[in-house]
Amino acid sequence: MEKLNLPIIKGNIPAAKWLSMDDYLKFVSLNLKYALDRKVIRKQKKSASVNVSFSLR
Repeated sequence: MEKLNLPIIKGNIPAAKWLSMDDYLKFVSLNLKYALDRKVIRKQKKSASVNVSFSLR
């Protein structure tokens, strides 16, 4: 097994932030709006698909 280099946190751990459902919905909507480029994703799917006919012999 390889040696893992895990971070060592010194000092106080920051408090966890809880999101309300409204805040979570805003976060997800913003992420989907700016993180995903649907045109690029569709183009990648189309280029990855097989479009050559084949037969099993």
